[in-house]
Order: sequence, then C-alpha cells, then structure tokens
Amino acid sequence: MAGATAIVALVEQAGVGAVLSVMTGAVALGVLMRRRIGGWVWSRLVRHRFQGLCVRTSLRTADGRLPLVVHTRWDGHDVVLLVWCRSGMSLPLFESYREEIKAACFARTVQIGAHHRWGHLLVIEIAF
Repeated sequence: MAGATAIVALVEQAGVGAVLSVMTGAVALGVLMRRRIGGWVWSRLVRHRFQGLCVRTSLRTADGRLPLVVHTRWDGHDVVLLVWCRSGMSLPLFESYREEIKAACFARTVQIGAHHRWGHLLVIEIAF
C-alpha cells in the first residue's frame, strides 16, 4: 500500500505526463541496457568457447602456444575477435579450422581476415 500511495502522491505533484515520460524512459533504458549486457555476456562466451577450441585442437604453434585473443567486441548482431597470431601461425591455419570455430561458437557464419594495419593480427567475425 505504501508504494501505491507514493505513486499517487508523485502523480499529484508532478503531473501525469511527467510520470509517464519518466516511466517510458525507464522502460526504454531497460531494453538498451539488456541488449548491452546481453552483448557483453555473449562476447565473453564466444571468447571462452574459441579459447577452449584452441586448447582441444591443434590450433596452436609447434611449441604448444595458443593464439592470444586481444580484444572481443559485440557488434550488434556479431562478435568480432581480434586475435594475435604467434610465430608459426597464419591466416590459412585459421581458415582450415573455420567449421570447428563455427560449431564451437554457435555461429551461422565465420569470416576470417587479416587486420588492415598489422600482419600478425587476425579479425574473426562470428555472425549468429
């Protein structure tokens, strides 16, 4: 009951339009925050699954060193991984594991390409 009386008092004091606009803004902000938090969680999940794939397969150097995931970014509908290739790794090695990456990361498509500026970095775009 105390909550209802507080809302009635707020409406009487501020007006119906002000209360409705604040409530609408709170709902819209909630949707945006849910999408942002969901994207953050999904990008961490994809990073974890990709690193797990590297551990379970031979996607590593001859010494057993794994590729380093430098950055993970949620891009609306995709997750973009920035991967540091260690010595002995190359783009064709990652392209040969495209289907495994696709299965491990729950992806519909996987695009692997070289970074536009640095040759030792790969950009892996995982679309859902």
